[in-house]
Amino acid sequence: MSGQPTPPLLVEAFAKNATTCTPAAPVPGGKTAPFPSTSQIGVTNGAASLVDGFPPLTMTALTSGGTPPFGVDMNGILYLLSSHIAALQAGQWYGWSSTLETAMGGYAQGAIVQQAADLNAFWISTTAGNTTDPDTGGAGWMSTKPLYNSSAPTAGAHNNVALPGPSDYFLDVDTTAGNLSYTGLVAQRDMQRVTITNTGANLLTLSALTGSTSGNQFRLPTDLALVQNQSVSLQYVTAVTKWVVA
Repeated sequence: MSGQPTPPLLVEAFAKNATTCTPAAPVPGGKTAPFPSTSQIGVTNGAASLVDGFPPLTMTALTSGGTPPFGVDMNGILYLLSSHIAALQAGQWYGWSSTLETAMGGYAQGAIVQQAADLNAFWISTTAGNTTDPDTGGAGWMSTKPLYNSSAPTAGAHNNVALPGPSDYFLDVDTTAGNLSYTGLVAQRDMQRVTITNTGANLLTLSALTGSTSGNQFRLPTDLALVQNQSVSLQYVTAVTKWVVA
């Protein structure tokens, strides 16, 4: 069985150059734009909308009081749909939108939006019904590029250390308060990667297989002590439910 034929690529939207107008004040060869979302029934007889499509009146015989559909509406809806297709085929992507978020009740898990501060990077929603804005630090989003975070913990042992989110991170840990140890990190997804750097003058020790929660432990042959400006990269592997050296 052969595959589907490749459709022709749209380099611009249908009716791009048609004059914008409304069914109530049509322009020959024009298009309804912006296309109305709310019902036009009772506003302009026969006018289409996103909620109704072409209303029943346009499918009623003229002898029974029907109204022909408007050509400007046909141009308008084809323009609306084809403009998005043309953008996607051109490799363009969309950023986070409060309008869409409100209308949808939040972004779906796995939804991808372009980052506002870096057009070469994206946010991926890790939760369903996600209503937060990733460009302002909203929770439940994973960056396709590593992010940065720093902390200055108290001296001593720290168990099940929380990470700032599900993204990959460069974590600077300031040990100025004294020698400290991490016995585990709370992973937020499979294959999450963190690079930990000791930025203080004291030791930062990653203790091997000693954390209270097995799934957060470091799978190391022995404790790993980092002196100032030393780094180590770790990755969480669900198959072994541990952090391993990346």
